Amino acid sequence: MPLRHLTAALAMMGALAFAPALAQSPGGVSSEVERTASTTPAEKKAYATAAVQEIGDAEKHISKLLEAAKKDDDTQAQECLLFRLTAVRALQSVSERAASAMGEALDAGNSEKANHEFRKIAVAVSKTRMLRAEANKCTADEGSGTDSTIVDWETFLQDNEDVFDPYDMSDLDFEDLVPPQVSPFE
Repeated sequence: MPLRHLTAALAMMGALAFAPALAQSPGGVSSEVERTASTTPAEKKAYATAAVQEIGDAEKHISKLLEAAKKDDDTQAQECLLFRLTAVRALQSVSERAASAMGEALDAGNSEKANHEFRKIAVAVSKTRMLRAEANKCTADEGSGTDSTIVDWETFLQDNEDVFDPYDMSDLDFEDLVPPQVSPFE
């Protein structure tokens, strides 16, 4: 699958996954999309420019957070941030292409195509805002430890090997164990 299709698919899957929640929230995608009926071509172009800039700013912000996580050698935060950064970069690519296509459609007088591209940009901005908030949580939650617990089983077993000896079967009684009288071939 070409990278272009993969990027578009990723953006659409993200948009579809969060569409019901965004449609219900004030200031979500629905309020952004409702603007299409009442905006002028100049307003659409201005919105597209501002949206592409906002997505670019989010990409830079998450990149800085990722660099800080690399300096701190925080692999968990790196993984979390890398996932969000990849998604934001895909949305950035989609929104840049949509802004260009919307400008061409507006210049050609094709309002239906322009509205479609405008809606793409609105969804991309909304999803980018969510990803930026999630990226901020990637680094904020590292000290709280409320979401996950990391257990190092090797160290635990080494520290407690007198309790968990894998070869000590002295407490097991195999003499009273009777095998079943059933064969799978009967």
